[in-house]
Amino acid sequence: MTEPRAGRRPVAVLAALVLGGAAACAGAAAMTWWTADYDDPLTGPLTLTATGSDCLPELVPVALVALAGFGAALATQGWLRRLVGVILLAGGLLVAVRAGLALGGAPAGLTGSLVRPATPVGAAQLHPVGPLLALAGGALLTLAGGLIAAGLGGRRRLGSRYEAPAVAAQAAVAASSAGAAEPDEAAATDPADWWKALDAGTDPTDPPVAKPTPPGGYHDHNNRAT
Repeated sequence: MTEPRAGRRPVAVLAALVLGGAAACAGAAAMTWWTADYDDPLTGPLTLTATGSDCLPELVPVALVALAGFGAALATQGWLRRLVGVILLAGGLLVAVRAGLALGGAPAGLTGSLVRPATPVGAAQLHPVGPLLALAGGALLTLAGGLIAAGLGGRRRLGSRYEAPAVAAQAAVAASSAGAAEPDEAAATDPADWWKALDAGTDPTDPPVAKPTPPGGYHDHNNRAT
């Protein structure tokens, strides 16, 4: 029971990293990252907001790719599994770098929703929770991708552990059947036994008949009538 549990630990670690990173990226995509206040001469004061999806459109796609990649990492092996790890690493690194850059300045598209010229009121305001959450999610996915590419949690293909016992059982049954049939086949193909059976007036193709055991449990060949 110890070996299977030890083999599941790396998979559990990878699952925690991937799920945590994907959840962080998806959550950061819905949060407000930047706000800017303007004074519209017709409507008065207004506030423009930029969410994580506005700043980093790849947040949700990377989260979905990470989840699919984790499933692919469980079902593949060898160079294909390492390729999946590299893809996860690249996606996480992209999110982490872009989230870090988003902390340095407001996105150019923040003023894109203005329908007419307006006067800015102060500087744009950063809401750091969203970018930091995306940065953490990207770091988790980068770590998970690196571990997968390095071979952590590698295992046989799905279903192989179920196929192996069936094959072994079939081989065992075939071996036992062959072993049970060998004595009978050897006896049936021995010419000396055939001639002895014909001399005794019996059919050599008949199955052997067990000799009855006398009431004492053994044959006494030395007990002769006096």
